[in-house]
Formats: sequence, C-alpha cells, structure tokens
Amino acid sequence: MNSPTDPAFSGIITVIDRLTGFGNILAALSLFLIFLIIACEIFLRNLVGYSLSFSWDVAAYLMAASFLLAGASALKSGSHVRVTAVGDMLSPQGARWLDMAACLLGLVTCIALTIALTDMAILSWQRGSTSSSVVRIPLVWPQAVLSAGAIILNLQMFAQFLRLLRGEMLSTGPGLE
Repeated sequence: MNSPTDPAFSGIITVIDRLTGFGNILAALSLFLIFLIIACEIFLRNLVGYSLSFSWDVAAYLMAASFLLAGASALKSGSHVRVTAVGDMLSPQGARWLDMAACLLGLVTCIALTIALTDMAILSWQRGSTSSSVVRIPLVWPQAVLSAGAIILNLQMFAQFLRLLRGEMLSTGPGLE
C-alpha cells in the first residue's frame, strides 16, 4: 500500500480539484443569482405591481445548476451522505477495498447520469427546444450546465478513487456520526 504522502496521481488530482473548486464557485454564484432574482421579484411585485416573467424558470435552472456544480465539492470534502456502518466492521484494508468498490460503482452511476444529461442537452439543441413559459429560454443552456456539473462530479469521483489507490483516507465531513 502506498503512503498517504505518495505523489502518485498528484497532477491529475490537482487539476480535478481545481475544476471542482471552479464548479463550487459557479454553484455559489448560482445561489446568489437566485437570491437576487427572487428579491427583485418580491420587490417589484409588492411595490410596483409588476412580476418578472422569467424569475421562476431561471431560479429553478439556477437551483439545479447549483446542486450539480457543488456535488463534486461535497464529495471531495466529505459533506455528502455516506454510510459507513459496513466499513466500520471491516479491517482498515477491507474498508479501503469497500471504499474503492463504492467509488467505482459511483463512477459508473455518474457516467450514466452524465450521458443522459448530455444527450438531453444535445437533443434540445437539435430540436431547438425552449421552455414553455412566456420567456422562451433555449433549454440547451441550462441542460448544458447540468451536464458540465455531472462531468465535474465524474472527475471528482475518479479523483477519490485515485486517492484511495495511493493510500489516502477519504474526507469525512464534521456531521459524520
């Protein structure tokens, strides 16, 4: 087993971690934009009697984007939901093998999600699909952002697997019991 300070895969992991950080920044920006849109909607509706026709659609797209763009960061920091009951009953080596198998299963699942989201975005682009609201937003753009978030999640899942290969323990968030 490699030591946790083993530099193996450091270049790949560093690039993936930077992409993860960028995705997290975009997720935070998405949440801030939701706040601005909803605040403007409340202000305009209550004080001026005017409603922004795009507010709910765009806020929903931004919320979906924030979930997927921040998913990789949650995985990296260990702030996602993780069940450790079985791993706690195993030896450290057995728990590491279980984590590696879980990472590979998670990677396969994330790849399927990415393929589905990317196919959906491509199909929307080919068909020229737009939202059904008054403001006809081309669906390819929010769907492409979801696909990008899923790609970053795939990469971080792969980075987690590489961390396990070089002997690191996975991060656990402060809420893990």
